[in-house]
Amino acid sequence: MPEVDPANERTRRLDARAEVSLQARISTVSAQTDPSTGRAYFRSSEEICENISRNGAFVMTLEPIQEGQQLVIEIDLPSGDEVSAVGRVCWSRARLASRADPRHPGFGIEFMSGSRTNYNLFERYVQQVIQDSPQTT
Repeated sequence: MPEVDPANERTRRLDARAEVSLQARISTVSAQTDPSTGRAYFRSSEEICENISRNGAFVMTLEPIQEGQQLVIEIDLPSGDEVSAVGRVCWSRARLASRADPRHPGFGIEFMSGSRTNYNLFERYVQQVIQDSPQTT
């Protein structure tokens, strides 16, 4: 499990990450409360994964999901395949006040479960991207 450094919202990861730009659909598993109406709803949206590892991803969004929320994520791979998993939001970062800060708003997700076939397909893709990319972190 990643170690979190709360002082600067950085997570030291056990697995290498690669920069990508992949379409992803996310849906919350538990209901959220609309702050303006007080009504419960399930969030579903299309976002972009900006970096990935075998066990997680960074999802860029202007409306981050609260830390601890479980969600379903479906990621479109360049091959045309789609992989899906249940994950947990490990950290969340809202829009930053300073334009000098290069970090994007969004959230980090740790994959918790999914089919073995999906995991194997995703793991092969991640390994290939990391091998082909000089930009691993």
